[in-house]
Amino acid sequence: MSVQFEFLGPLRQVVHGDDKVVVAAGTIGEALVELDGRYPGLTGRLLESEDTLHRHINIYINEEDVRFKEQLATTVKPGDLVTVISAIAGG
Repeated sequence: MSVQFEFLGPLRQVVHGDDKVVVAAGTIGEALVELDGRYPGLTGRLLESEDTLHRHINIYINEEDVRFKEQLATTVKPGDLVTVISAIAGG
């Protein structure tokens, strides 16, 4: 099944400036594995370990934060829009 990802902010450079990337996957974790194959090093920027997001990375499926769902085991379905955002701190 095809799911559309968009990377916002500084993460866009990791996907070579692509606005949207389509992957075939059943979960967020599976999608990240496929994306890392296309864009080596991507998961290193997003994950603390195999199953934990960096605390400054937010992933939303249709505007719902995966941290409040099943995190990387959250299922995705055709037509979902997955948004990946790197939080920027400052003051």
